[in-house]
Amino acid sequence: MTVSLQFEQDLETVWNRLQDPDFRVERSLALGELSADCEIEDHGDTLTVYMTREVTRELPSVLAKVFNPKQTLKFVEEWQADGDGWSGTIQITVDGQPVVLSAEMSLQPKGSGCEYRVSHRCKAKIPLVGGKVEKFVLSQTDSGAVDELNYLKSDLG
Repeated sequence: MTVSLQFEQDLETVWNRLQDPDFRVERSLALGELSADCEIEDHGDTLTVYMTREVTRELPSVLAKVFNPKQTLKFVEEWQADGDGWSGTIQITVDGQPVVLSAEMSLQPKGSGCEYRVSHRCKAKIPLVGGKVEKFVLSQTDSGAVDELNYLKSDLG
């Protein structure tokens, strides 16, 4: 599934907020995460974001046997200038778990505002329940992306 949100603000305004490591940490904590740390390397036409986030998830019973509800997620986002906007990829690993998430994302002008789009993929190398794990993780990830984008939209207000 692709998650997208249109912003009334121009691309530069939205992009500037996304480049702020303090905003990213604030957003994570405001959305209920236990801790968050963010470092950003800006090279002009490329940007790399490193985040570590500690979360607690309510797990379905079949997954609670496999996963600890408290997890540490490590994110590496790589963005590059793309026409008038930005496009990028993200890799998310879960410490101690055989699960890897990836995504393609973009932030492009749209009308007088802009649009953020992200499409996640998940691979869980777990016999018998891997498909269930992937489905659950993707639903949680997409829901989290919606929450993050809505928080950004509200913050830009």
